[in-house]
Amino acid sequence: MRPLLVVARHELWSRLRDGTAPLIALVAPILLATLFGLALGGDDDPPLRATIAIVDLDGGEFPASVQREALATEELRDVLTFEEYADEAAARTAVDSGAAGAAIVFPAGFSQGVGAGEGGEVAVLESAESPLAGVVARGMVDRISALVEARTLAVRAAVAAGVPSSRVKEFVEANGAAGPTPTLVGDPIAGGKVDLAVHYGAGMAVLFAFFVVGGSARSLLTERQNGTLDRMRAAPIPGWTPPVGKAAVGFLLALISMCATWLSSVLIFGASWGDPVGVLMLIVAHAFAATTIIMLVASGARTDAQVDGFTLGVAFVFAFLGGSLVPVYNLPDWLQQVSFVTPNGWVSSGISELAGTGAGPAAVLVPVAVVTGIGLVAGALALLRFRKGMFA
Repeated sequence: MRPLLVVARHELWSRLRDGTAPLIALVAPILLATLFGLALGGDDDPPLRATIAIVDLDGGEFPASVQREALATEELRDVLTFEEYADEAAARTAVDSGAAGAAIVFPAGFSQGVGAGEGGEVAVLESAESPLAGVVARGMVDRISALVEARTLAVRAAVAAGVPSSRVKEFVEANGAAGPTPTLVGDPIAGGKVDLAVHYGAGMAVLFAFFVVGGSARSLLTERQNGTLDRMRAAPIPGWTPPVGKAAVGFLLALISMCATWLSSVLIFGASWGDPVGVLMLIVAHAFAATTIIMLVASGARTDAQVDGFTLGVAFVFAFLGGSLVPVYNLPDWLQQVSFVTPNGWVSSGISELAGTGAGPAAVLVPVAVVTGIGLVAGALALLRFRKGMFA
């Protein structure tokens, strides 16, 4: 343990003395996150708007009541516009052309089926170009579905209890399933809006974590070229001591960098990344994964210049694919799926969940577990490659 601490202490002192650690870990990510936040985020965001197409093939009370309740909801009053279309094909054309962000299709006989306890399904058409409208439409349909299910169960229970068919509707309404009108409680668009200051703040924190660790990986190759590692190999210490000691410093600096960027986003813009415990869990997991991934790519390098190139490539490819530079919903569908191959994608998803919905730490257990798993696999492979290559 003592040799490990000696290596780590020497690495930390070297990084602080040459000035690379403060610049890459603190100045650069905070400055870029601030610039992105000022340009694209902050309190001057343009007002949100969403147009939803309504296809009413039912003609009953449900479709009309949904629109009335949505427009009466305070959170949606200045956000939502409804446009009626004759059929699903016309609504699909409107969604594809951008005239509507999403569409809700009420099938024929929907209200009658609900009243008879037979249930019913409402279709939603969405466009990747208007994620907000899709979130609103799905939120509305989820509430409609919950009400339909409750109404259906109530009717079936009444019939099973022997209530005459002529009195079922009256009985159901008198016992808590009074009407077809769904009440939209709370803010159904809460999960659809994440302040861009939060998005780019988190994105810069995640991106620069790779660069911070890259400095420690680079010094490992430099010491190999200088012959320092050969002298360490002759000493009575385990072969994994140098890479692990330097990786520990890289992890520590990456963690400090991400926390500093998070704090600056909160202090400068008043932006909330969500539950602090959940955010910290994601940050620790990503700092660990970034450390082991960079040490893995460094294990295949022959010069410190190669380490710099590998680090740059990995950092920016992961940043693009994982939504650190461009919001994931702006990417093609197949790239949205690819984003979850990267730790960046899982961190971005976790931050969106925390900041967008107000969820607690439990909501990010899966992203944290996946990112940690990526780190463990990369770390194990890195140690094997260092053992076979660098110390051979």
